[in-house]
This record gives sequence, structure tokens and C-alpha cells, in this order.
Amino acid sequence: MQLSLTNKSVTKVIYVFVALAISYYSFADNGSKIDSLFTIVKTSKNDTVKINVQLKIASILMQEDTVKGIHEIKKVIYALNSVSNKYFVFRSYDKAGRICNANTMLQKARQYWNTGLNLAKQEKNIEYQAKFYCRIADLLQSEDYSKQCIAYFDSALAIAKKGDEKLLAEILMKKGRGHYDIGDYKTAMDHYIQAQRLFEKNKWQTVEYGHLLHFIGSVFKQQNFYDKALDYYEQELKLSRDIKNKPLEAEALYLCAAMYGTNGDLDKELEYLNNAIELFKEQKNYRMLGLMYSNLSANHSDRKNYKEAIATCEHALEIFKEIGEDESAAATLRNLGDLYSKTNDPKKALEYFKKAMDAAMKVETKQLLNKSEITESMAFAYSNLGDHKTAFNLLLEHRALHDSLSNASNVEYLHTLEKQYDTEKKEKEIALQKVEIDKTNAVLKQHETQRNALIGGCILVLLVAGISIAAFINKRKTSRLLSKQVNEINYQNAVIKEKNKDITDSIQYAKRLQEAVFPEADILNTYFAESFVLFRPKDIVSGDFYWFEEIGNETIIVVGDCTGHGVPGAFMSILGHNLLNQIILEDKITSPGKILNILDKRVSNALNKRESKAEYNDGMDMVICTINKSKGTLSYAGANRPLVIRRNNELIELKPTKHAIGGIQESTDKLFTQKDIEIKEADVLYLFSDGYYDQFGGPKGKKFKYKQLTGHIIEMAAKPLEEQKRILAERLTNWQGNLEQVDDVCVVGIKI
Repeated sequence: MQLSLTNKSVTKVIYVFVALAISYYSFADNGSKIDSLFTIVKTSKNDTVKINVQLKIASILMQEDTVKGIHEIKKVIYALNSVSNKYFVFRSYDKAGRICNANTMLQKARQYWNTGLNLAKQEKNIEYQAKFYCRIADLLQSEDYSKQCIAYFDSALAIAKKGDEKLLAEILMKKGRGHYDIGDYKTAMDHYIQAQRLFEKNKWQTVEYGHLLHFIGSVFKQQNFYDKALDYYEQELKLSRDIKNKPLEAEALYLCAAMYGTNGDLDKELEYLNNAIELFKEQKNYRMLGLMYSNLSANHSDRKNYKEAIATCEHALEIFKEIGEDESAAATLRNLGDLYSKTNDPKKALEYFKKAMDAAMKVETKQLLNKSEITESMAFAYSNLGDHKTAFNLLLEHRALHDSLSNASNVEYLHTLEKQYDTEKKEKEIALQKVEIDKTNAVLKQHETQRNALIGGCILVLLVAGISIAAFINKRKTSRLLSKQVNEINYQNAVIKEKNKDITDSIQYAKRLQEAVFPEADILNTYFAESFVLFRPKDIVSGDFYWFEEIGNETIIVVGDCTGHGVPGAFMSILGHNLLNQIILEDKITSPGKILNILDKRVSNALNKRESKAEYNDGMDMVICTINKSKGTLSYAGANRPLVIRRNNELIELKPTKHAIGGIQESTDKLFTQKDIEIKEADVLYLFSDGYYDQFGGPKGKKFKYKQLTGHIIEMAAKPLEEQKRILAERLTNWQGNLEQVDDVCVVGIKI
């Protein structure tokens, strides 16, 4: 008898063996447990067993000494080079990433998952490609990078559509949650409904389906359809009890409690809250306990028991601060502000509202929603203080924020999706019934049909036989020729369509690579009081780019505008980005003038023109400034790009050197000069490419022009930089109208 095992089967056997070996030592303390595990590593002759045990050692060591833990993981990575079982290799990289992620070493986790992803691509393993994309997306989502995680979920989704439906349903759920977190309820609901189809089609009664019911209910809750939300939460509660899952039951209880409270049934809310608190205590889930106490505070408030409400809310805030839950702490601070408003202490209320706003803006998730709610509460507090002008302005701001979250098209779309799904289910049931009826009728009519067909067929054949034979001979030649031509046209169309799709897919992938190379725009806020990056490629990828880094006490900001746009421009932007990394990060050169002079030579060398100056004229314009905040100085150099500084209500413009980086002119003929000035607190710096003011549009289809841009900068002087970004984006869109975008656009603003 022969025994045949697949890679997956072998891996499962190994994991069972290792689990048994490890559990044997589980009674011991960490020291003796590690010694025992090292004994297994030394004595075992099976490489895969050794690797699994080393991963367990790394997991234990990581809790006490991260350096030793990482050292063990590195030994695992080295050992994987000699393992032929690719499924085991993927699983080991996945495990290494999860160990690092569990110990908040997020960059290391992402590094191992990226390596696993690249290997899975090489081996064309669909399952692990999708899994690694999901791991990275989950990591980004956990760090509140909701927008960035969606791109990775998109990649996972494209792959999962070719494979396991269960994995596909999971990715649809998670991607929907990413859209939900940024307030895009339409797209979120679209993905949730697709996932629900898969769950119901396969009759999966699982914890994941419970979470999906939760997610769908939450979309309805955000659109103020509380009865509909409660219906989905009650479905989740029933499912949790059917499958006997306590964590899911606790989740469903608190969701139902919130809806009962919203609908005014305070006793029912209290009953569900107390049941949820008991379950979360059993699970030692402190984050959810904090949330339950926050909700319990609201219940006390609704009963006019404000003293008890404030005490319970403060208890919730202590829990959130202790576990580092910024988003929940922001909501709790707002609740405390509301409670002090209700006790006629508006000054104390505003103190908490301002703290809530600060905390909410540190978190990317649900910023729009949190800002809307806090703004409304602050309006009433100012009104109670008698400052009706500020209150009125805040209410207008709240109204604008609320309208963008809950508009008629969103509401209509949610109902359309749900009705569409219900209609599809009914249509399927009707179709099944129709199939059965058709089968019965077919049996009854079979004999009659055959008889009638035979009689009619004979008559018809006699009538048309002569005509048909003659027509057939003439038409056969024409038909064959036409068929051949149609097939050739269809083939050519298919080839063109496939090539276009391949090209577009490649450029979309290039866009993700370019975005991965560029720094996250939000990082600028860690260096300066305020900042923004307005980045709008003409095509999918961009020839404009931005770069910034902090070297000691100096912060360096760069905006580059490469020759061309689209794919050629993108290649140039990556070249410029990499050369800046070499010059600034590796060679430690921070003087803008020196950077441009060295960059000019290296761009020319990299493009390898071979003295064909008339044929090549590739290069880039650039603005570089180095800011030393401790000395209060700024150094600037520009290649055809100025630096604009707004100080109070006037503009200071630093003129560039009239040469480009690269190009046909010899580097020996160029010298990029540097200007050094003092900077003051509240100065605002604007760095930009020429794409913004070169855009055609307006009533006469003319260029926007540089002077109009600087005029807008003066006009917006009193506004926060994030608001300035919004205004600049809207004015560019309105100016462009129906005309084509002529160039890439990049505008960077920073406030000292």
C-alpha cells in the first residue's frame, strides 16, 4: 500500500507533531521551556520541525527580549532557503510576520509579509498572494491608515476572485470596512452585499457572518435607519447563540443595546448592556469594557442621573487612556463635554470638547464623522455662554459635514442594494419552481409535440426543399467568406482589448509602486505645525514628485517636476527620488545648492546621453529648501522653480536659477545658487510644480497663470492649511471644467 501526501498534508502533520512537542513542555516556566525547545532543535533531523520550534522560541523570547526574538526569526529565514515545500515556506513567513505584529514590531511584520508575497507571486500561489495582501492591509487598517489599506484589499480581491469563495467573502467584508471607516458608505455596502450573497449561497453560519451582519447594520445606523440596524444586530445575536460563540454574543448585545437606547427603550438597553459587560469581563476585553461603561453613562444621562453618568464616563476614559485607545478616548471626552453642558457648566464642557477634537484629529478613521459630532456639541456650548456668533458658525460647519456624510444619494443607494439582493433571492426561488413546472409540462406534451412536429415537418420539407437547395448552394460561398471575415475581426478586437487591458493593469500596478516610494503626506505634520500635499497626476502615474526627510536638526523638503508625464515622467520621478536618497541620506549632504549641483551631474550620467545632445533633452525642474528650526534659518535653491513664503499678509518670492536638472546644457555651464534667510514662526512655505497655473480653463479657455495662484495664496492667508488644500483643489477643478488636464499637479504647503 502506497501513501501519497500533498504539501499541505505534510505541513499539517509537521504542525501536529510540533504542537504536541510544545504542549509537552507547557507546564514549565519560560526558561526551562525554551531550554527544552532548543533541545528539540538540536536533536531533530527534520528541517521543518526545527523551523517550527524556532518560531515558537522566537514568540516566547519576543515578550522579554525583542533582539533575541528577531535573532531567532532571522535563523528561521535563513533555514527556509533550503526548504523545498513552498507551502511550508509561505506559512513560515506568515507566522514570522504575525509574531512581529503581535509584539508591535509592525515594520518587521510588513517586511516578512512582503517577502512572502513576492515568493507567492513567483510560485503563482493564489491563496497566499491574497493572504499576504490581506495581512498587510489588516496591519494598515489597525494603524488607522484606512485609505492606504484599501489599495492592498483591491489587490487581494483581484486574486481571490480566481480562488476560494470563503477567502473572497472575507476580503469583501474587510475592504467594505475600510470604505466604511472613511465614510464611503455606498462602496462599503456594495462590498457587504456581495459578501452576504456568498455566505447565504454556501450556508456558512460562522463568526465571520456574524461580523458581516454587524457591519451591514452599522451602515444603516449611520444613515439613521435604526430599526433596520437593530434587525441586523438581532440576527447577529441569534446566530451567536446558535453557534455558541460568547465573544460574538457580547458584540451583538452591545450593538442591540445601543439601538434600544436610541429608540428610547432605556430598560431594554440597560438589560443588554449589563449582559454584555459580564461577558466582556469574562473575556478580559478592556477596550470593549470601556465602551460599555461609556454607553452605560449615556443610559444614566438619559435617566437624568448626571452625577452617576459623569462618574461612569470618567471610568471609561481611564480604561481607554490606559490601553491607548485614542479614537474611543475622543468619543468619551465628547460625551463628558455633553454631560457638563447638561449640568449647565459650558466652560467645563468646551474644555472637554477641545480635548475631544484634538484626540479625534490624531486618528484617520472616521475623522469626518467625529468632527461633525463634536462641532455640533461645541455650538450648543458656545450658545449657552452667550457667544451666538461662534455657535451659529459652528452649526453651519456641522451642517456641511453632516450633509457630506448623509445625503439622499447614499440613502437611495443603500435601499436599492438591499432591494436588489432581496429581488435576486426571490427570482431564484421562482426560477426553481418554474424549472419543476416546466419538467412536468414537458413530459405531458412530449408525445403531442413529437406527432405534430413529424406531420408539420414533412409538409414543410416538401414545400421548401426545392427552394432551399438552390439558395443553400449560392449562400454557402457568401456565408463562408463572411464568417471568415467576422472571425478575423473578432480575433483582432480581442487581441487589441487584451493588450489595452494588460497595459492599463501594468500602469495601475506602477501607480501602486510609485505611491509606495513616495513618503506619506501625513508625516509632514510631525515636523511642522500644519501642512498639506495637493497631488494630482495628469495620467495614472506622475512625473511630479515630492520628497521630505529629517536629518538631525534639519528638515529637507523637495518638489520635483520631471520632463513629460505619464509613464515616461514616472520613470524620471523614480530616478530623481532615488538620487535624492543617495545624495541626502547616504552622502549626508543637506545644502540645497550642493544637492542640485550633484543631482544635475548624476541625472546626466544616469541617462547616458552618449553625446547625442540634439536627441535627448530629459531632465527635471526642482525646488529644495532646508529648514533648521532650532536656528530659525532656511536655505533654498531652485532649478526653474521658485519658493513662495507667506509672512502675515505679504509674499516673499525666492527666485530660482534659470537652468533645469539634466537637459542638453553641459553641467559645467551650470551653477545652482543657494539663498539663506531667517524664518519666523507662522511663516508658510509653498513649493509647487508648474502644472497648477499652466492649466487651461475658465470662461475663455486660457491658462490659470502664476499671478492668479499667488493671489489665491494671499486671499487664503487666515485659513488652516487643510482648508487651503481643499480650496485650491476646488478652484483648479472649477477652472478646468470639461477641458483635459494638461500636466501633473503638485503643491506642498508647510507652516513653521
